[in-house]
Amino acid sequence: SVDVSYMLSEDIGYIKLSRFSKNSHKEFLEAGEKLKALGLKKLVLDLRQNGGGFLDAAIKLGDEFLSKGTLIVFTEGRKRPKESYYAEKKGEFENSELVILIDEGSASASEIVAGAIQDNDRGFVIGRRTFGKGLVQEQTPPWPDGSAIRLTVARYYTPTGRCIQKSY
Repeated sequence: SVDVSYMLSEDIGYIKLSRFSKNSHKEFLEAGEKLKALGLKKLVLDLRQNGGGFLDAAIKLGDEFLSKGTLIVFTEGRKRPKESYYAEKKGEFENSELVILIDEGSASASEIVAGAIQDNDRGFVIGRRTFGKGLVQEQTPPWPDGSAIRLTVARYYTPTGRCIQKSY
């Protein structure tokens, strides 16, 4: 998930995250610890062209930047009650200055993290308008032929209530 990480200057680190997979949080922390050992005080997190991935990975990453109890994202659907996700612990990068880079290829989990940082005034989000992929889908149990259906049941919202899904 972490394509590259290095120091841009004496105190500014850079991490490029290409997707949100099962191991993304662990890989991010490993890269971050190496940069901290080199003097990291400020971080540039590059989420450009990151099409997203697992919600759990996005929540864990957001938790690293936000204080305990801070809202990261919530979901709500026509037949689904509101479900909120909060930061659960003191994050490793809670006190580091933060800039997130985004573009039109940043979608889903990338938009969740960027929205949480922006809405909680935790850092700066720089770039272009993101893709706008904010639908919550559930998969049916596999059918006898191995196929399945993914049904959209809710939408993702940033902490201030902005819907991540673009309107068509």
